[in-house]
Amino acid sequence: MVAIGDDYLGLGPTAFKNMISNLGAQREGWYNVTWKGQNKKLPIYLISVKHLRYNLFNTRVKPHLEQYISENNHSKDYFENIDKDCKTTQRLLHTFLSKNPDRKEALKFFRDGNEQVVQEPLISTPDGRLINGNQRLCCYRELFSQDPGKFAHLQTAYVAFLPDNGTYEEERDLEATFQDTKLLGSMFDWIQQGLWLIEKLEDLTAAQIGKIIGKNEGDVKSHIHRIQLAEEFLESIGKPRHWVELRDEMNLTQAFKTLQSELTKLKTKAQRDKLKKIAFKMMEDPDAATKGKGTSVHLLIGKAAKREGKMKLKPKPKPHAPDTGDLDPLLTPLDDSSESSDSEDDTDSIDIDSIDADELTDLILDIDKIEVDRQKAKNEKAYGEKQLKAAVTSLDNIISNWENIEKKGLKKLVNKALSRLNKIKEKL
Repeated sequence: MVAIGDDYLGLGPTAFKNMISNLGAQREGWYNVTWKGQNKKLPIYLISVKHLRYNLFNTRVKPHLEQYISENNHSKDYFENIDKDCKTTQRLLHTFLSKNPDRKEALKFFRDGNEQVVQEPLISTPDGRLINGNQRLCCYRELFSQDPGKFAHLQTAYVAFLPDNGTYEEERDLEATFQDTKLLGSMFDWIQQGLWLIEKLEDLTAAQIGKIIGKNEGDVKSHIHRIQLAEEFLESIGKPRHWVELRDEMNLTQAFKTLQSELTKLKTKAQRDKLKKIAFKMMEDPDAATKGKGTSVHLLIGKAAKREGKMKLKPKPKPHAPDTGDLDPLLTPLDDSSESSDSEDDTDSIDIDSIDADELTDLILDIDKIEVDRQKAKNEKAYGEKQLKAAVTSLDNIISNWENIEKKGLKKLVNKALSRLNKIKEKL
């Protein structure tokens, strides 16, 4: 990220209006938009990139705002109560925008010497606050400040001006219809758009939101469910609202898609909760879960969903019941602790809180292999002989490499193996 001076961080609202009134600039063209339900032709002017201001409530920085609040233990309405136009806030927004991965294409586009086009202007309020084009403005400023000679054509930007300011909702709706798609080649990323959808859901139905952004109701609901699932995951790992970290560092997009898809196939809440706990454990540290396993988290989630009925989670200890004394039994509080495990025998149950991610992966892969082999056994007469020969070979390898192998947990597994072998022997 290239550092820029305070003179690049915009004029205040009053100073900007005064600058515009004294500018005497020639209009460069017109830009058509629907604003407050009416078709408007917005005048386009060339404006210095130093004079415009970023929009604090621009959707592209929303993940940063929420993570900033969480990391600094601020109140949820922190950004609603600060000076949105001061240099400190504007520099913070510039930093956030500079870290967005979705700026790479735009930055490369202009770094390669491409010109702005008047048909794709930034959109601003009359006092210089951008509704659309914050990411592009960040790129212009960075490149021009880095090399004013080479990027002299980015000293000014084409800007279309709205006739008046709008409400927060009107401005966000207008922004949603743009999304900088022409120059960036992509919509808002899934987290940016998901957070916007959650916000809109407070006042609109999924169908109404879909009309604003040109998507059907089913797609909107699906996206909302995925971002809610992501929110639940972040809460579960103790990182509430760490959206930037989730997007830029965790690489879990496909895992969330798979988990969301598999959850819709399960019939009960208990089944869905179990799968989420298993998936979240692996997703918290995907590298540990998959290193050397020849698989990925999203594939493991698919296997866990398929074998969900074969996996038992150890129930959490029941909280100590309060002394109800002579309270009428009908008035005794309901027991809302975790439901019991799938069996009274908890010896094979998974303690999801203490199990390591790689151990959980091994368990899922083992269960899946057993079930695959079980199906093979139904269709193959020589299955028993083949499997026992393979088992003998495996045991020989353990014995020959005894000095090098990890002994932890072996005794328990040996006892299980002996128990199964005795059962087979009794049947012969």
